[in-house]
Amino acid sequence: MPPNPYQLGEPLLKDVVQLTSNVRKEHEQAWKHYGCTLMSDGWSDRRGRHLINFLVNSPEGTYFLESVDASSEVHDAFMLADLLEKKVEEIGKENVVQVVTDNGANYKAAGRILVERIPTLFWSPCDAHCLDLMLKEIGNLPYFKKPISRARRVTTFIYQHGRILSLMREKTSGDDLVRPATTRFAITFLTLKSLHKHKDPLKALFVSEEWAGNKLAKTQAGKDVHDTVLSMEFWNSVVGFLRASTPLLIVHMVVDGDERPAMPEVTALMSHAKEKIKLSFDVVSKRPLLKKIMDIIDRRWVNQMDHPLYGAALYLNPGKNSASYKRQR
Repeated sequence: MPPNPYQLGEPLLKDVVQLTSNVRKEHEQAWKHYGCTLMSDGWSDRRGRHLINFLVNSPEGTYFLESVDASSEVHDAFMLADLLEKKVEEIGKENVVQVVTDNGANYKAAGRILVERIPTLFWSPCDAHCLDLMLKEIGNLPYFKKPISRARRVTTFIYQHGRILSLMREKTSGDDLVRPATTRFAITFLTLKSLHKHKDPLKALFVSEEWAGNKLAKTQAGKDVHDTVLSMEFWNSVVGFLRASTPLLIVHMVVDGDERPAMPEVTALMSHAKEKIKLSFDVVSKRPLLKKIMDIIDRRWVNQMDHPLYGAALYLNPGKNSASYKRQR
């Protein structure tokens, strides 16, 4: 039998409140013993409200602290710094080692203000958001931006016309080109990866009798898509984009997964990703492009994520130190 309204509103509710209170006490003990990280995440709901979530992470796990409706506030650096400082004081200044936010300019400025107010704190940008922005910036390089735009036109054209979509699925044994993903960049990456995987079936589609006999083949949009799919330059650019982005996306998947690695492991993964990218573009003709890619990585990652805090963590955990060294080797 399901619980009745009285049970839900009285004894069961009180039990859950008590359970939540006990869980918080366990987390608070860990905050005092090990120190903790305050994490902030802003988002907008379907009603257009701007909400800011506050969470606390420690070896005990991640604890949801509060969600603040900041819709009526001006989201400048001082407002965000005030909110963060209030939460730090609530947790205990002596317990908070680090504050992590996203990589927006207002949060960066808020982080600087907060560190000035509380010198014992470190501010860090979210590593997943940092990687998102890095990958987005690489995708906007002229060498990659054009093939990404052409790839979108190919997929849009195919999915807008039922007969062409049906023919494409016949050629790809039922596989689709566009796949859902958590971020816009991930959608772009997965689509280009799928296009490359199905390069031969796509070429076969656009040289087939079915395509030649379709009135869409005579339109300018059809001709453009046909030329793109049969262009060696396009496919070479797609391969280049995948070589530049795949190692970084692997790091992104690790840091954004359910099992959060410690920063020393992430640093080792990032070093490995950079080496793979260097090897992929280690030809004279591609070195200018490689320099642009590495400049983006260094500006977005090395200059922001190379913290003394993480060096201390590596020094104080010899096991992680040796593991990181082996992975970089």
